[in-house]
Amino acid sequence: MRKVPHKILESYGNIPSGWRIEKLKYFANVQNSNVDKAISEDEVEVNLCNYTDVYYNDYITSDMNFMRGSATEAEIKRFQLKSGQVIITKDSEGWEDIAIPALVIQDMPTVLCGYHLSVFDPGPELEGSFLAWLCRSEPLNEQFKIAANGVTRFGLGQYSMKNAFIVVPPLNTQQRIAYFLDEKTTKINQLRFAITGNTDVKAKSSSYVIEKNLLDLLIEYRTALINAAVTGRIKELI
Repeated sequence: MRKVPHKILESYGNIPSGWRIEKLKYFANVQNSNVDKAISEDEVEVNLCNYTDVYYNDYITSDMNFMRGSATEAEIKRFQLKSGQVIITKDSEGWEDIAIPALVIQDMPTVLCGYHLSVFDPGPELEGSFLAWLCRSEPLNEQFKIAANGVTRFGLGQYSMKNAFIVVPPLNTQQRIAYFLDEKTTKINQLRFAITGNTDVKAKSSSYVIEKNLLDLLIEYRTALINAAVTGRIKELI
């Protein structure tokens, strides 16, 4: 384990034996996309995974309705989507919307990561599905938010992402944690859907306060569950 700031150690807590806290750059390639929405006649036509695709989805799949765009051959090689990558929102008008992740679950050579997004491409010691959940956890997500600069618009620099500290369990443990969180949060999301009835939760009704309180509790539970799982506090996953 490299020298880790005390605040980072506190945020992750007493991690299990065999786990490490390291900088992200040693376990994943980090790139900011520069592929914009403009279409040029001298470039190759492609599909673009844009900000809203990541913001509103936990997973990026080939059946999504992507925007059309164009890119150079070099951009296609650099930013085409690959299974296991994690895409995050690096720019936002609101500080709370920085570093929202989505996991790419299949190779998509004709779909590129678009502007205002960053790509984390995990190496052999880091499971992409675990990294996506780690990005949603408070110990890592707070590092990204604090590092974001701006006044009316916030931006997260590549240096800050590369040098953020992540917790690294053994690979098989990462896989168990990711599977566990996939399963549990799916059930939580189903319950949230059942409460709202697929309607605007802010709609005026006699049950609004009850629904709002239940949804807040579910969100809190989901956050606590993610934090506990990725920091090794759920013993059956270790």
